[in-house]
This record gives sequence, structure tokens and C-alpha cells, in this order.
Amino acid sequence: MSKNLSILLIIWNVVLSVFAVRSLMSGPTDPEVAMTGTSGIQEPNAPEPFLVRDSAALKEARIAYFYMDSVQKKYELISEKDKRFRSEGQRLENSLKNEMAKAQARYDELMKKDHTYSTQAEVARDEQELQGLMARIQGQQAQSEEQLARMEAQMLTEITKELKDHLEQYNKNAGFDYIFSVQNGGQIWVGNKDLDISNDLIDGLNARYHATKGGAK
Repeated sequence: MSKNLSILLIIWNVVLSVFAVRSLMSGPTDPEVAMTGTSGIQEPNAPEPFLVRDSAALKEARIAYFYMDSVQKKYELISEKDKRFRSEGQRLENSLKNEMAKAQARYDELMKKDHTYSTQAEVARDEQELQGLMARIQGQQAQSEEQLARMEAQMLTEITKELKDHLEQYNKNAGFDYIFSVQNGGQIWVGNKDLDISNDLIDGLNARYHATKGGAK
């Protein structure tokens, strides 16, 4: 039986994925063109084909964007939840290390026993205890990982909801047709820096956070 027990590594892995590009105000979308057969003749009972919307109409749309990287760094709710996650992860790691130290001490004690005159029942009992030590450590490790995974999922859900709710409230006055989430190194290249609402968005999110936090007290 190996004397080395695996050690739980707690890694902060909250990375908000790119906020899905979506319209915050209802508007027409490009309709689908009806499918035709290989002969070019429309299938019987097929719906009449729609005209494809001219993409030039987007020139009239009011568009803004924000940097998700900036939100992650400056939104205080994310900072607070980050600290809680790290604190809980450290607590679970320390608890696991303590259990491992106890198990290791007992393991060493059992390995030093002289089984020359031990009965088969005594040897079997010691082996069973060793297996129990391993099982307990592995069980605690799995439980810690599951707890952190649940905490991370809940945290991401809460942050995403706050961002979505604030964007909808913000856009009631701003009146943008589209608000894009952009990340450095992402697939959207920004040409007009005047469309950046990152600072306004972060200020609003933090004000909302402080108001909610003050109300909770």
C-alpha cells in the first residue's frame, strides 16, 4: 500500500465566459429563407419564401459594448465572492491536511508493528484499518471538491443574474438595440472606442451592489 496520499489542490477557476451576444430590446431578426428541392421548384405545401432583411439596416442600430475583463476586475461583488470562495477552499484544504496528518501518523504506527507473532485475524484487522484510512481521506477529498463545485456554480449564477438584471435596467434609459460583451483577445474587434460603456456599467453594478448590501444590513 502506497504511503503517499493524494493532496487536494484548491484552484480558483471562476472565469466568466463571454456574455452571450443578445438584443436587450425586441426587434426583427433575419428571417429564414424557405428551402427548395434540387430542381429549384418549391416543395408542395411549403411556406412562401421570406425576403432576407438588408444588413445595411444595422447601420441605424444603436450599439454599445463593455469589456468583461474590466467587469471581472472592478465589480466588487465578484471580488467579495472570490474572497469567500478562496476562504472556503482554504478551510477545506486545511481540514483535509489535518485528516491526512492523522491518517499518516496512524499508518506509520501500523507499519512499524511487528507482525511476526500476530495472528491472521490481527493482520487482517490492521489491513482493514489501513484501507479505511484511505477510504476516509478519499471520501473527504471528493466531498470537498463537490462542495466547491456547487459553490462555484451558485456564485457564477448569482453574478450572471446581477449583470443581466442591471443591463436590462440600464438599457431602459440608454435605449441600445445591442450591447456586446467583449474580452481582450476575443473574437470581436472594437473600432469605435466611444461605444464603450464599461465604466458606466461597472459604476452602476457597484452602486447596485452597495445598495443591496446596505439593505441587507
